[in-house]
Amino acid sequence: MISLSRQDARRLAVNAQLLAGPRPPATEAGLLKVAKTLRCIQIDAVAVTGVPTQLLVPFSRLGPFDQRLLDRLLFEKRLLFHYFAHAASIVLTEDFPIHSAWMRPYQSREDSWGARIASWMSENSDLRDRVLGEIATRGPLRSRDFEQTARRDWQSSGWTMGRNVNRMLEFLWVEGRLTVAGRAGQERLWDLSERWFPESTPRDGLETEARWDLIVEHALRALGVATARDLRGHFIRRANPDLPGSLRRLLDAGRAETVAVEGSNATWYVHRDRLPLLEVAWRPRTVLLSPFDNLICDRRRTADLFGFEYTIEIYVPPAKRRRGYYAMPILAGDRLIGTADVRLDRSRKTLVINSLQLEPGFRMTSGVVSAVESLATFVGASAVEGLPD
Repeated sequence: MISLSRQDARRLAVNAQLLAGPRPPATEAGLLKVAKTLRCIQIDAVAVTGVPTQLLVPFSRLGPFDQRLLDRLLFEKRLLFHYFAHAASIVLTEDFPIHSAWMRPYQSREDSWGARIASWMSENSDLRDRVLGEIATRGPLRSRDFEQTARRDWQSSGWTMGRNVNRMLEFLWVEGRLTVAGRAGQERLWDLSERWFPESTPRDGLETEARWDLIVEHALRALGVATARDLRGHFIRRANPDLPGSLRRLLDAGRAETVAVEGSNATWYVHRDRLPLLEVAWRPRTVLLSPFDNLICDRRRTADLFGFEYTIEIYVPPAKRRRGYYAMPILAGDRLIGTADVRLDRSRKTLVINSLQLEPGFRMTSGVVSAVESLATFVGASAVEGLPD
């Protein structure tokens, strides 16, 4: 069995995530490589930096790139599409056989949440039919293109309260009947899935065992090195009915190996495709990461492997925030050395650093400055304000 130091394990994880070594080219091909490596890129509407996380994640790997490339891959070439992975995400069209397993009517779901949605959709069947009918006739539409009428309002304690059309569109999206076909400004355009997905989309479903084996294999490649617990929560955050069986089949087929990691009693796994990364010369980078970045989206793994305690504080009252509203972790080589809480002042075209906090034992470097300046370039800022001297 291969034995890895903690540093070896961190470097393997960072390399597997395309966050060290030569950058992929800042082109359409490079962006697609990032998507294929990660298998999912989380979507979030917060854009305090000037761009949302679905652009920040590839930026951390490519450096500044033409932001229109993502829409081109999504809505022109249709090699990517919007669906749930570990959260609402951009996923690969070639992975349609994985995601289509969850594209089924809410009536067929056995959980209480699914039953609640099924009841609401049934009671508002006229709204559902009107939405589907108008999209079929008129083509891709925004939520505002429909009247907000319903027999029974959607009940929620949050921002979705009474947003009947939005809820219906999103529920039909989860069922696989609608998909996000483009954007009009910041608004989503919805179209019929049967019309939008290209003919080349793989349609044959996968048996449960084969589907979960593939999910685990994709997650293991993306993580570089992982425990069973890590794999359970990565890529598709749903209950794998037989994770030990999936791992055993990967090992028996020679597609994965077990490794020991210094200071850990857990069994760790490495995909055979990632073993060569243990031999490559270490070429570190310093980059800022989105709070939703794939490297750190599992907070427990981040704490265990990197010794870095991190939570998103967007919904924390300002007086109780420790790092800041949008504190971006700073990755320097194989260490997470601190955070930079940033925002774009659009009126002044200035990237403002509200606070920059370094972990004990780390200091400000030219690499951190360069990482901040690179982000400023990417978001269209002509100046940076608030960097420590």
